[in-house]
Amino acid sequence: MNCEQTVAIDLPQKILISEDANKKVWLSYNNPEYLKTRHNIKGCDTVIDNVSKALNAISTAAVAK
Repeated sequence: MNCEQTVAIDLPQKILISEDANKKVWLSYNNPEYLKTRHNIKGCDTVIDNVSKALNAISTAAVAK
């Protein structure tokens, strides 16, 4: 939010876990790069990269179980 206040509408970042009619489980979240584009965030690449890495690590750990 320090980079662009409008991103607050999409925070906190969330991860959705859902199951379809075929019992397949899906893990979904808004890619931080999408939020960067959506909110025209400039000069915060390190923050965006760190959030991306954190979401990837959480997602990887969740599906590994």
